[in-house]
Amino acid sequence: MSKAPVALERRMFPAKEAAHYLGISVRSLAYLAAAGQVPKTKLAGRVLYDRADLDAYVERVKRSA
Repeated sequence: MSKAPVALERRMFPAKEAAHYLGISVRSLAYLAAAGQVPKTKLAGRVLYDRADLDAYVERVKRSA
């Protein structure tokens, strides 16, 4: 009897998915990244955003509101 594969939550997102996760446009995400508010990572030639960094950004924004 084989086990069912374990579903893993993704940690890294490309810009479109990261923007969707935050509920903003890709352009807004690019602005936040350029301003240093949301870190981006280059991994295997791709620009990706870490879920933990996105969550940390949301928490910072919530605290400042």
